[in-house]
Amino acid sequence: MPPSRARHGGTRFARRSTARYLVLTSALALPVFIHSADTALADAPPPALVAQRPISTSVGQVRDARTLGQQVSVQRAADREVRRLRAAHRARFRWVMPIDNPGWSATFGEAGSEWSSGFHTGQDFTAPYGTPVMAAAAGTITFAGWSGAYGNKIEITQAHGNQTWYAHLSAIARTSGAVSAGEVIGYVGCTGNCFGTHLHFEVHPGGGAAVDPVPWLRAHHALPRAAP
Repeated sequence: MPPSRARHGGTRFARRSTARYLVLTSALALPVFIHSADTALADAPPPALVAQRPISTSVGQVRDARTLGQQVSVQRAADREVRRLRAAHRARFRWVMPIDNPGWSATFGEAGSEWSSGFHTGQDFTAPYGTPVMAAAAGTITFAGWSGAYGNKIEITQAHGNQTWYAHLSAIARTSGAVSAGEVIGYVGCTGNCFGTHLHFEVHPGGGAAVDPVPWLRAHHALPRAAP
């Protein structure tokens, strides 16, 4: 055999021998590796057991949570009471128009012989006969009945002494007791010294002399936007 061919043949034999050795070595080591991995997994705690470990809670933490819950309940009750009192306050001091969508007629202070005092002491709101008349503000009915030139009249006195008067009524719906703003107390008519169906409305601060009622309605946000 020529020297070059012998040299190449020897090299191929050496490479095949090395490959067989590596395969045999890997095959022998694989069971050992698998056994080691199985042992490691067997020693580790199951994931489910780790997730289910109870959380340690002290008696003090439970007591603090209960105290916090009680404080929240007390605060919520206090907030509800504040809202109730605010609503009651608004209802007590709320004002409304004594007639829905009325027409406007004679104003306060107009002079004329048709009025017994020589001038007009209130604001006239025109409306069809029988239109409901409502209390402009909450209070107690202190008069309900016939009152000369006023015809059928109702007087309502508020808690702080102010009065509202409603005159020329065709009928009286409430004669006594407490009323709320917006509650129907009578109906539009033309009794007493009257020309044409309308409500004669007056305001008496502290139960004294009559004043222009329109600024009072405006100050209490009762006037409609279209009011003159």
